[in-house]
Amino acid sequence: FTVDAFSHGIIPGCRAYFLSHFHSDHYQGLKKSFSQPMYCSKSTANLVVRQLGVSVQHVHRLPMGEPIVIHDVMVTLIDANHCPGSVMFLFQLTDGRVYLHSGDCRASDELISSPELRRVKLEALFLDTTYLNPQYTFPPQESCVQFAVKKAKEAISSNRKTLIVCGTYSIGKERVFVAIAKALGSRVSVTAAKKKILDCLEWPELTEMITSDWSAGQVHVLPMMQVTHKGLAEHLAQHGGSNAAVVGFRPTGWNQQKGQLGLEQVRASTRGPVTTYGIPYSEHSSYSELQRFVQRTRPARVIPTVGSYDERRLMDRTFNDWLAKS
Repeated sequence: FTVDAFSHGIIPGCRAYFLSHFHSDHYQGLKKSFSQPMYCSKSTANLVVRQLGVSVQHVHRLPMGEPIVIHDVMVTLIDANHCPGSVMFLFQLTDGRVYLHSGDCRASDELISSPELRRVKLEALFLDTTYLNPQYTFPPQESCVQFAVKKAKEAISSNRKTLIVCGTYSIGKERVFVAIAKALGSRVSVTAAKKKILDCLEWPELTEMITSDWSAGQVHVLPMMQVTHKGLAEHLAQHGGSNAAVVGFRPTGWNQQKGQLGLEQVRASTRGPVTTYGIPYSEHSSYSELQRFVQRTRPARVIPTVGSYDERRLMDRTFNDWLAKS
């Protein structure tokens, strides 16, 4: 079995290919011509078929939380709390060995306490180590969402002709702009290409909100890299309609600054009619969440999935220190 290894092409001896979620750094190498058996969640399967053109006969949709036997291995999908459709794979072998591949995940208390994880002893944990640095200790996701909602409502209260923009990736950050739109009673305007992607998620509440008509929503969604003073000023001029100002949110863990402990330290950056906020809303685990995850699951081995080979010795020391303290 392989997970997120499509960049290696067809791998000799591999009988099943697994995809944790639909972000390009994980499906890189997966093409329309792919003809091997692959397994993923329903939302991810929709995206693979509709966006990449992989034949539906090769894409196997697995249910969440229900063990399925694939080539004598019991496979269970656990919500990874990353982006829509993202999962962790729990592999239980007939000889009793158990492996967990986290994909990309935000290890919330709910995730760490999953009943599927309480019942097993892990031989190895393949762990998303994107933020394995003590600098990154994020506020809870819901706190970040409510911070964005509060700032959006304050902006509209101050000036009704204010456009609200949320930055996203291909998928991800939906919880932020859905919450803002619900609070404002607004639809969410996106590009036609973005709408096609979001329709694959089969999220009824979101489907009702989104439109490709820029004039229909006071909340707009743009690529993260476009949520800059220059990018938002251009968007306001082209698609802002009667709006005279714009407030943009960049919700990503990379906004976490060294020494920044809370959302009260997040500051607005304003130039003319454009205001931006960098919010430390992360869909990856913080350093402290990684520590709790490792200490709760107590795997025999932790294998990092992010970071260079040279960094692994330092990572191994960190994991061993955590396990020694638990």
